[in-house]
Amino acid sequence: MKEKIIDLKYGKLHIIKTKKFRTINVKVVLKEKFNPDNITKNNFLTDYLMMSTKKYNTKKKLALRTEELYSLYLGAYSKRRGNFSVVRFNLSFLDPKYTEKEMLEESFELLHEIIFNPNVKRGSFDKELFKLVAKDLQTEIETIKENSRIYAVIQMVKHLGEGKPYSYNGYGTIEDLEKITPTNIYQYYKELLNTSLVDIYVAGDVNDDEIEKIVLEKLNFKTIKKDKGSIQLEEEKKTGKIKEIIDESSFNQSKLAIGCKFYNLTEFERKYVLNIFNLILGGGFNSLFMQEIREKASLAYYINSTINKPDNIMIIQSGISYKNYKKTVKLIKEIMKRLTKELIDDSIFESAVVEYISVLDEVNDNLDDILEYNYTKDLLDLDELEERRKNIKKVTKEDIRGIAKKVYIDTIYLLKGGNDEKD
Repeated sequence: MKEKIIDLKYGKLHIIKTKKFRTINVKVVLKEKFNPDNITKNNFLTDYLMMSTKKYNTKKKLALRTEELYSLYLGAYSKRRGNFSVVRFNLSFLDPKYTEKEMLEESFELLHEIIFNPNVKRGSFDKELFKLVAKDLQTEIETIKENSRIYAVIQMVKHLGEGKPYSYNGYGTIEDLEKITPTNIYQYYKELLNTSLVDIYVAGDVNDDEIEKIVLEKLNFKTIKKDKGSIQLEEEKKTGKIKEIIDESSFNQSKLAIGCKFYNLTEFERKYVLNIFNLILGGGFNSLFMQEIREKASLAYYINSTINKPDNIMIIQSGISYKNYKKTVKLIKEIMKRLTKELIDDSIFESAVVEYISVLDEVNDNLDDILEYNYTKDLLDLDELEERRKNIKKVTKEDIRGIAKKVYIDTIYLLKGGNDEKD
């Protein structure tokens, strides 16, 4: 399965042909340089555009239209990836050979309606719909504090890298939401369409020429393709001592969030060794964190680690009792230090490699995973699947020890449970 890339004036069209599935999946990706002022705007915009269009001007009418198109799926969301803000539109529909020939064009036509023909009246978004979307987004932002696991990470990254793109709350803020009006958000919408770098991904049993023709007709962005810079944040050298912050809360369980940074990584380490290192440390059920901190020491209800390559950070999350806070942090540090000094057991290392290769093998079992992989591959400049399999097998235990020396804890944040037992 190969990706065919067609250059367009505003970006690129990526076509992945496969006869394995009964659907055709489409992703439209708009990339802009990250600006914290636009986080709430982008979240509002994706919510609003999915509620109605000029032609289907109520949520009910839009839902009925998707039903007419054999329960076609539409979705949109906004997130940050490294130095980029990314707005994505997703479309999935039955291959027309199982329905009607016209469904290909009509499905793309509805996507066109969503992106290019929003519900606008006299130069501004529909005021009643605007109020509804604003209310829902306000509720979503306010309820983040009720999710202690997410809230702990949000608070931790503020201290991890003040002013860095990852330090901002990706859900947006009430203050920024209050600045949005039906008129200025419509102006921002037009600006986004006219300045973003656009990538369009289409996967399924499709004809290249037919897809290129219909994309040019239905998704004809006016922006001119231009370099937006690198997605990768600059690495930071280790400076000063570890920051430690403890906040009180009313939650029963304490939440621990630890921010780690990488420095001086090679390309091979970033692309391959990091994945195996994370699985060994805290990225899987057989990880050292799970086995030694949760299972053996019974210090945590859960514990895991995740890697964010564009940001050069790793986040460790755990649910604990406050009485176990110091013991848990001490053991986390000991395990991470141990990886810099001794080679890990063959069984642990080999299990991580097998697990990662299994994840790669499963990509081709789901059409959306295929699209997601190709999107991530292009965004992060990764290798093709087969090349990744080969290179993952080249990772050694010495590589794990080497990269462990390039990881350091920068910030420890504890959201202390109000009903936890005290030391």
